[in-house]
Amino acid sequence: MTTYHLDLGDDNAEALDSVTKLTLAGSELDFDAFLASNSSAPVPLWGNVVLTRGDVRHPATTTWVEDVENTETHQDVVLIAGDPSAPTARRVRLADAWASASYHLDEDDDPDAFVITFADITVEK
Repeated sequence: MTTYHLDLGDDNAEALDSVTKLTLAGSELDFDAFLASNSSAPVPLWGNVVLTRGDVRHPATTTWVEDVENTETHQDVVLIAGDPSAPTARRVRLADAWASASYHLDEDDDPDAFVITFADITVEK
């Protein structure tokens, strides 16, 4: 099973428990299959993806996710498949991304999972 990290830039990376429910232009895809496909598109592929957080949570991610639907939080983020320090780790850039929904699985205020909506997705070579 692939491990994933969310990188918000400025050395703000967080390990994730899972990356699921990738939806591109209204069609649901398996994230691992998309990553392996080396797909590219002549037009932006907008969509969303669900990220489930692990036990160790970066404060920058928490702050970003808690500001759900704030248009000022839009930024490019990167999902890293594997070890972030490995040059061979695959990187998926989500352009103009924002946290569009969050899920609390317990009574803690810290979101346990969240949806990232994005304007385009590209697998960096």
